[in-house]
Amino acid sequence: MAKTVIRPAGEQDVPAIIALYRELDSALVALQPEFFCEAPREEEEIRKVIRADDADFLLAERDGAVVGFALAAYAGWTPAYSCVLPHRYARLEDLVVGKAYRGQGIGGELLAAAKRWARNRRLEYIELNVLAQNESAVKLYESQDFVEATKIMRCML
Repeated sequence: MAKTVIRPAGEQDVPAIIALYRELDSALVALQPEFFCEAPREEEEIRKVIRADDADFLLAERDGAVVGFALAAYAGWTPAYSCVLPHRYARLEDLVVGKAYRGQGIGGELLAAAKRWARNRRLEYIELNVLAQNESAVKLYESQDFVEATKIMRCML
């Protein structure tokens, strides 16, 4: 099996990131078609993240090809309510592994890289959202010590 290299994205990686977002968006539509649609991703928004000091696209490469990414970002402090303890934390905004590379441990390697990214910034935890229907992602996150902290529920009207 080829070795996976994890590295921060550069401007030259925008096309590969957009291609992976197409796969992610397609999966979101399949899971929740009433809430998601496939739409072009804005190159400039991706470039802003690449240039930002408080976020990184962490890319997974195999044999020089980008096969996945995790988007880690500084989220700030927990809400300033008297009953909430203050914590500085990160958000895992997106994680995607190309279809042809799933089930090979790349998602776990990207999560480990996101954890290192947050620890290196002295953040206390990483938070993420995952669709309840995305069972394979939920299993991956649980295998990497993520636990359910809140639930968002909807009632269609």
